[in-house]
Amino acid sequence: MTTQADIGAIISGKPERLEVLDSVRGIAAFIVVIHHCLLTLPTFSDYFFSTWRTQSATTFEVLMFDTPLRLLWDGYEAVTLFYVLSSLVLALPWVEGRPPTYRVFITKRICRIWLPYLVAIMTAALLASLLQLPAPIAGLSEWLNTMTWSHPVTGAVLLDQALMGGHTNFVNGVVHSLVWEMRVSIIFPLLVLPIVRWRLMGAGVAVVALSAVVVIVRLLQFGTDTRLGLGQSDTFLGVIGKTAYYGYFFVPGALIAVYLAPIRRALTAMPGWLRAGILVAGLGTIANHWTRMHIAQEVMVGIGASILIIAALAPGQIERVLSARPLRWLGEISYSLYLVHLPLLLGGVILLHGVVPLWAILVSVPPLALPLGWAFHRLVAAPSAQLGHRIGRRLSTRQAKLAVGAPVGAGR
Repeated sequence: MTTQADIGAIISGKPERLEVLDSVRGIAAFIVVIHHCLLTLPTFSDYFFSTWRTQSATTFEVLMFDTPLRLLWDGYEAVTLFYVLSSLVLALPWVEGRPPTYRVFITKRICRIWLPYLVAIMTAALLASLLQLPAPIAGLSEWLNTMTWSHPVTGAVLLDQALMGGHTNFVNGVVHSLVWEMRVSIIFPLLVLPIVRWRLMGAGVAVVALSAVVVIVRLLQFGTDTRLGLGQSDTFLGVIGKTAYYGYFFVPGALIAVYLAPIRRALTAMPGWLRAGILVAGLGTIANHWTRMHIAQEVMVGIGASILIIAALAPGQIERVLSARPLRWLGEISYSLYLVHLPLLLGGVILLHGVVPLWAILVSVPPLALPLGWAFHRLVAAPSAQLGHRIGRRLSTRQAKLAVGAPVGAGR
């Protein structure tokens, strides 16, 4: 739980990694689980992929499409929140004046993201090979029937998935966001340095630089491939352009990290009703369908995600709720939950559809995904992150010894 010492460190300008942010990540990961469960239903899949053009026909659909309950399955919006949240946490060492070397930083990111990703994607590939759909399942969505385990898992697919090539996305569809997070991680130090040094002006510099890359790529692709939307890009230029595009969502998180102390002080001085109002504003911004123009809509979602994260830092009732042990545990396993839930869902539907009512399968997946995510966390994700920290410490120690001219093996 966040202690007074932690809060004091934040207010004094030395921010710590708050557990409430892990709770936010855990809630977002669980929303993604619900999102994918509902995508198995044709109407929900059509609604999502048609940019909300599908009309609700039942009371349940009215509630989930046209009321604030839509927040319960706003999976794509939750992924955008992941980007903002990740950048906030990644930026803290720079804000605290203890930036890692690039080698240490990227090593930790590889161990934290790629190693669990690799285990999850290879496991999903094995299941996809064993359970490949021989034919579409009547009554289920086009997403499940054509965008998941209906394709053969070839050696080329395995290689592309293992190397985060991003050209195929049917083995474990959630990993598309990790491909872009890993690619943005490669350039993240370049994004965070101007923000930490020049704050708002630095954020503007970062946005202008990213925009320049996007525009140049679009101009170079003009007349050939101008796709910089949701789909994975098959071209080298497309990869560069989309990496810059997703880099936009890492800018506000880094900016929040820079202003974390004054944000916390301002929230502490606010009356409770105003803090609650910020939370409601964030929820409303992230959930509202502002426009069908993809880029404009994502900008609004990014703003809403930033407001939500700021609201989560508020002391008082919000902090007490997010500091609850179950939510902290959910945050601890959030990455693993994200990685394992979709194979569980697809395997359950393929194996049990026609034997068990679909609603029973869908209702069972979220609670079953929790212990599975916990097991994956204990066996794979946590050891991978610990490996990254160990390697990082060794690299830092080696660099420090080289800096003072001491022999690398001295003191052993």
